[in-house]
Amino acid sequence: MRSVARSLVSLLVVASPVAAQSIAAGSSVGWVKLSDTRSEDAFSGILEYQTGRFSLYAIPTVLHVSQDSSGQTSTRSGVGDLPLIAAASYTSPVRGSPTIGGALLVVLPTGDAACGLGNGQTAAGLDVGVGLSPGRAHLSADASRSISGVAAQSSLDAPKATTLRVEAGYDVAPRWTWAASVGVDLGTADSTQPLSRQLGLGVSHTLAGRLMLTVDGSHGLTSASPQWLFSVGLGTAYGGASPVTPTSPLRRLRTTLGAGASAGSRRAVGCR
Repeated sequence: MRSVARSLVSLLVVASPVAAQSIAAGSSVGWVKLSDTRSEDAFSGILEYQTGRFSLYAIPTVLHVSQDSSGQTSTRSGVGDLPLIAAASYTSPVRGSPTIGGALLVVLPTGDAACGLGNGQTAAGLDVGVGLSPGRAHLSADASRSISGVAAQSSLDAPKATTLRVEAGYDVAPRWTWAASVGVDLGTADSTQPLSRQLGLGVSHTLAGRLMLTVDGSHGLTSASPQWLFSVGLGTAYGGASPVTPTSPLRRLRTTLGAGASAGSRRAVGCR
């Protein structure tokens, strides 16, 4: 895992002198109803460094979790785990702008796992995806899986599952894009996080230059899925065509609500 991370960083360093570089940032607030007894609120920031086809991301998150048990509500607030992402993508100049991308995600255990605010261990995951933009439409699909630790791709996904996501978007006006997505966990269910299936809807509006306002929501399709998720974001880091970056429409909910929370919605809130 360390050798892969070093290789990606080396590619960024080599590419920097000859590729255009940019820094973008954004922030989002989100709410998730995981079950009848547990909910989480999150405030996330995102910092992006891009050079050519390569990007680095850091996503710090502050969480507030609450859980009802026997008529009593327990709450806890604090910093969540810290996801770091190295991504690379290539977009062909041919018609439809087909795109292929890959990403390595490393999650550092900066949250307090004893209080239900983190996983308590370093985790890593891989992601691959493809995208296509014929005319005003945008289509993408990707697959992600943890390779070490617990639920690196998102605390909203089962740790031992492969998560498949498919999205379709359309530019309804020059500054407005609507999108719909479906996410499915495939593989082995975990005792702390069953397999999930979700349907999502989102809209983004370009305010000026790269500054965008995003609104996203999703609903669970099975009893094991989070009941609903909702987030609002603002910043310059929410564009781009790569299907594997955390700022693509398919990922915005998970960037806000899934990256820093404790793996497994059934983990009790409170410090041990």
